[in-house]
Amino acid sequence: MNDAGDVTRFVIPGEEGYSDFWRRDKSPIESVELVKLLVAIRKLSTFIGRNVGEIVWSGMELDNALALDPTPIMGTYPVPAGKTDLMVGIMVQEAYKRVEWSERLREMLRQRVQPPTQYEYKFDMFFSVCESVYVDGLANTSVLGYYAEVARDWRIVKTLKSLIKPPTLSEMLHLWWRLAAHRDPELYKHGHSDLTLGGLVMRGSLDQYYRKPMETMNSIVPALRDDCPALPSVSDRCDFRLDLYENLWREVLGHIRFWPGDRSDRFMMPDMGDDDELAQEEAEQAAVKATIVNYANLIEAALPQKNRDFTDQIKGNVANFENVARVEGNDIVMLARNRVDRQLLHKLEQVVRNATDRRSVFNRGLSSGKIHSRRLYRAHTTGAVFQQKKHEFDMRKNVVLLVDATGSMADPTQWDQAEMIYQTLFTAILEYAPNARLFAYNEVRNACRITEIYRGGRMLTVLPHGRTASGEAIIATAMNTRIPGKKTLLVHITDGASNWGCGVADALKYCKGNSISLLTLGVSCSLSAKQSLRDEYGSLVKFVDKSEQLPKLFGELIVSEMRESRTSQQ
Repeated sequence: MNDAGDVTRFVIPGEEGYSDFWRRDKSPIESVELVKLLVAIRKLSTFIGRNVGEIVWSGMELDNALALDPTPIMGTYPVPAGKTDLMVGIMVQEAYKRVEWSERLREMLRQRVQPPTQYEYKFDMFFSVCESVYVDGLANTSVLGYYAEVARDWRIVKTLKSLIKPPTLSEMLHLWWRLAAHRDPELYKHGHSDLTLGGLVMRGSLDQYYRKPMETMNSIVPALRDDCPALPSVSDRCDFRLDLYENLWREVLGHIRFWPGDRSDRFMMPDMGDDDELAQEEAEQAAVKATIVNYANLIEAALPQKNRDFTDQIKGNVANFENVARVEGNDIVMLARNRVDRQLLHKLEQVVRNATDRRSVFNRGLSSGKIHSRRLYRAHTTGAVFQQKKHEFDMRKNVVLLVDATGSMADPTQWDQAEMIYQTLFTAILEYAPNARLFAYNEVRNACRITEIYRGGRMLTVLPHGRTASGEAIIATAMNTRIPGKKTLLVHITDGASNWGCGVADALKYCKGNSISLLTLGVSCSLSAKQSLRDEYGSLVKFVDKSEQLPKLFGELIVSEMRESRTSQQ
């Protein structure tokens, strides 16, 4: 509850999960909830890598997409946090396998070891678990490891519940997976006897079967968790694992040659009598797939469009097109803390007001106010002979703020000051330009990301990161915020010159040719950064060393912009 005693959240016992702390956009309607969850999963996948590709539910038709089976989460809506954690964990594991070329590696290893037909099922099982240990180790380097752990435990418990009499390769591998991929990097050294089988009744001592093969499997754990991830390229990491798995397979095969893989290993278990159970599982999966197929069009229509790529548009508007950095839209944001300085806001409102157009608005036929002589004839009937005169102030321009959120802004003190300046300035502008927009740009995975950070009346923020592609950011923002028949005022807030991409000269040329007034505010700039910005922007840049200077400096920029506008009109 909040301070007023109002209920703000409902806690459902047994449905707790990590995702309960961040997932708020939910729905009790099945098709809508599947869309909302898929959007959340797609956003999280961007933290794994660019090669993950599109993510869809199984049953949705999209070539080369990563298809997730929604069977574990269906039936309760909104999806509980615990099940959301599970689906996020499955996505994390499968996404890392894509980024690390797991399927390609499987075929390379198969060609190298050429397992006999009777061992092909065991080979696939061996490879899958080895890769699962590897990708879980990658996830453990970040918070994503908590979600991978949920998916790992779910897969292991599900497998161990359907065990046959030991020894089986499946049981040994899954016990090893639980130890080798644990977030405690030393746990695997203690052996499997320290763990229970997820609540299952122990079926005799497993040491006699699994001790030696698990010791053999343990020999690759340090290499999988530490040495392989340290290699610089994906191909190097694939070659490393290829040699590692090849040697391990030949050694482990000597221990498990006569073991069945599991109840589905038809070479060792020709008839387990479980056809009814398998048929029931396949029927459940088919029913879920049919549901998704029915919802496919609804889901596709409701999904937001993929982040837009502006690179080709920018290349067509610059001379230095061969150096243009990749530019794309972004919608991954965080709520920003309120940094508005009220005293500074009042002063800025006065400055912005001086740059507006004033018009008088009359409200006539009132019962009180100032007498309107032309309506005195109503005095004997209605008495509505008064009027009110109001002055309205409107910038009559399309106003856009663009904030540099690149790596040079990453110092917490500097970013706090930048947030205070742009939030206060934007709030003052909103008073007289209610359709004003606010954007930020940074670099993420070798792309300049443009993010709108004021939506629905809320201030948002991004993490400052990467190189500064000011030219591309200015052009992309100006190009996609233009309103036909209305001039644009673009205010750029930065702490230094562009150091990546096509540069600012082309951006200035584009703005001048498209009736876009570009003003730049330098915040917390060093002496060298100030000189670089003067070289780039000329008289259209002012430097804010202290927040108290902002009203005066912004007023000077506005006045110079108005003069240039009048000169160009003449």
